[in-house]
Amino acid sequence: MTEVVAALIWDQDKFMICQRPAHKARGLLWEFVGGKVEPGETKEQALIRECQEELGITLNVGEVFMDVVHEYPDLTVHLTLFHATIREGI
Repeated sequence: MTEVVAALIWDQDKFMICQRPAHKARGLLWEFVGGKVEPGETKEQALIRECQEELGITLNVGEVFMDVVHEYPDLTVHLTLFHATIREGI
């Protein structure tokens, strides 16, 4: 099972989502920003790293919003979705 983290970032009545690149697995689907947890990282550390890499932002990671296991045809993910706010960046 692959450990994955994502950020639920609200701005008033809207939340941030990103569209996957067309050439990647599950291309053009919409998702919350985040990614895979690497060995030795906490989930919070992984989420901060992924957001810096993907969007150039620094997060404050809050409480877990939800936790779910999802089975795709080619892999199973354990997704942890965190409340988060942008501390630095746009």
